[in-house]
Amino acid sequence: MITTLGLLLIFLALQFLLPARLVIGGMGAAGRPSVAVGLLLAFLWLLSAIRPHRLPAGRQPIRWTVGIFVTVQMVGYVVGFDRLATEAQASSADRWLIITLAMAGVTLAVADGIRTRDELDRLLRMVVAFACAMSLVGTLQFFRIVDLTRYIRIPGLRLNSDLIVVGSRGDGNFARVAGTANHYIEFGVVLALVLPIALHFALFAPRGVTRQRRWIAVGIIAVGIPFSISRSAIVTVVVAMAMMAIVWPWRQRYNALVLAFVATAAFHVLNRGVLGTIKALFMNVENDPSVQDRIDRTATVLRLWHERPILGWGSGMVSPEEFLLLDNQIYMFLIANGVIGVAAFLLFFLIPHWLGRSVRLRGKDEETRHLGHTLAVTMPAAVVASGTFDSFSFATFLATMCILIGAAGALWRLDGTTISRPLQVAAPGDKFVTTPLMAGLLEQRSVSSPGTRVALPPRRGVDSGTQSRDRKNGEVDADIHDVGWSTTQE
Repeated sequence: MITTLGLLLIFLALQFLLPARLVIGGMGAAGRPSVAVGLLLAFLWLLSAIRPHRLPAGRQPIRWTVGIFVTVQMVGYVVGFDRLATEAQASSADRWLIITLAMAGVTLAVADGIRTRDELDRLLRMVVAFACAMSLVGTLQFFRIVDLTRYIRIPGLRLNSDLIVVGSRGDGNFARVAGTANHYIEFGVVLALVLPIALHFALFAPRGVTRQRRWIAVGIIAVGIPFSISRSAIVTVVVAMAMMAIVWPWRQRYNALVLAFVATAAFHVLNRGVLGTIKALFMNVENDPSVQDRIDRTATVLRLWHERPILGWGSGMVSPEEFLLLDNQIYMFLIANGVIGVAAFLLFFLIPHWLGRSVRLRGKDEETRHLGHTLAVTMPAAVVASGTFDSFSFATFLATMCILIGAAGALWRLDGTTISRPLQVAAPGDKFVTTPLMAGLLEQRSVSSPGTRVALPPRRGVDSGTQSRDRKNGEVDADIHDVGWSTTQE
């Protein structure tokens, strides 16, 4: 029996384990096998939507988020053909439309198709596992041991273009790797976005072998990030981890800082020169041709946008051959879909960020609140990364973010988070999530104002840990979980 979770795991395996340029013949970038699974998920979600009582009851903001984004892209598709697009632009737009629908299918499948918190945790842990696999492939490439992507061949699939080679950068000609991703930047950015997820599961792992495995996963992912030798990857991981630290108590921040310092020092000793090369990327920006080219293109971007400011030139039609090479996804949406496209792009990340923050403030237990915050911080990190490269042109980045966006919606639904629920005060034993600032102020006011809504920390023995154990054992509220949909439902 194939479930929604099973299809999502197949999607992740195809996305992370196969080389990015291995596609179904004749379909170009839209021919990746993972895209076919995404389209299947979109079809199954649509069947569930048009049949009564097949989708989870209640509100789901992710549906509106995906609906708005897809609608804007569909409008842009029509706009592009209305201005008599060239044959090359039309072909590019068709591929982008296919990818958009697959992207929507994956996001909605996670948001509405995950039935229990245990399923959600399993899905996110598999994201971490597949990211580890990609990082290991990149590590083998970096040390020039073996490039496994050269040996992966699947009947019925062919290379859309030559496999990306192990590059070099810096005075020491250090290897620059992409793993199974389509580019070095994508490799580093995806690992940087998954690192907070891996760290969450390591922090809340039970003692023993499980905890050791999860910390090893954190190490594998973290080590792979600098092997991309990419400014975008470093900026992304700094933004993500800085925002992660906001929710931690001071002791945890201190521990994280010491761990980061020791890990950086060890990496420098074992791989001398790599960190210096990365530092030079930031210190010599004014002499970097790639940076100067991006700055010089700004005038052309603004000119093209000024000609069609509202709806743009057409979804998926802004290609290097027909327009110009853009290493900035925000600029791409500005030209392709105008200001409406940029607004839809920002909303695509803002809503799941808000859902994650809501769970962080009002989640039922510490682990849930920490996971909500973890998912929330990946959204602004992804937006920042998108300002440094054309992120939506890379399928592994898109796949990762669709899973995380859907996960934010699923967690919000499964936890039953509503704005009417009071802010949660940290229990005495909570080590990783502090009391929200406003909750602390309200707690002080509650002494003198009985009507103030704030959840005081539960007593030891019947605290949030009990709720967490019940959740892990599958003892969940029927009104939340029993209405979920599955690919096996009639």
